[in-house]
Amino acid sequence: RGGRGGAAGVRQPARGMKLTPAGEVIVAEARSLLAHADEFQQRAGALGHSLEGELSVACFTNLGPVYFSNLLAQFCRIHPSVSVKIFVCDQQEILSGLVGGQYELAVTFDLDIPKHFEWLTLAVIPPQVVLPARHELANARGVSLKRLASEPLILMDLPHTRDYFMSLFHGLRISPNLRFCSTNFEMVRTMVGNGLGYSILNLIPHSSSTYDGTRIRHIPIIETVRPLEVGCLSVGRVAQRRVAKAFIEFTRKYFDEVTSGQSKRTSR
Repeated sequence: RGGRGGAAGVRQPARGMKLTPAGEVIVAEARSLLAHADEFQQRAGALGHSLEGELSVACFTNLGPVYFSNLLAQFCRIHPSVSVKIFVCDQQEILSGLVGGQYELAVTFDLDIPKHFEWLTLAVIPPQVVLPARHELANARGVSLKRLASEPLILMDLPHTRDYFMSLFHGLRISPNLRFCSTNFEMVRTMVGNGLGYSILNLIPHSSSTYDGTRIRHIPIIETVRPLEVGCLSVGRVAQRRVAKAFIEFTRKYFDEVTSGQSKRTSR
């Protein structure tokens, strides 16, 4: 159609629709109208004391099974009238989906986030080396990336994620022996468990067993390397609805409890 303001979206082969700048403005304005309508209903007493409505939330793929499922279960118990739609994505899908209006919020890592997004830090998680349980360094208190440089590396290969992990080596002027790549978190863990190499991950599941029954160990890195932040992400300069604010606040409290619990276990 076009018109003086331009089309709202441009179709890309095999990638669906991408919003033009004009389309992004329309999405932002629509969100603001929804937020204002939500606040009006609240003040008018239509919502009473309960929280109701729908919320679309994107979750970074690796965070889903480690944290997000438990977070969602607790939130739904407290707010049973809220319908939360979950989208498990990589970072590129999260960023484009927020801009395009598919998701209202995201729980993800601070990987290459543009300035026009709004970010709330929930936790800071350092990277750790992942080794087979039978590796000679599996029981070490710390391990050097320089010591592992010649061994096969199994890389978590997602958009933005791969650049982060490779930057850890480049910052130390190390050239790793990259052997395998996978976009699947558990596939990386099982390859390590089967002795195909080592990896680096920030997330540590509660169990050291992998899907196929092999066992792995997470060892702190001796060198000073950049940690990742887990946080709530949304499009900046857009009014948030009551249900979105409640989810963000709940998520903040959840990660406060999780990180404090992890600190207690580590100090024992």
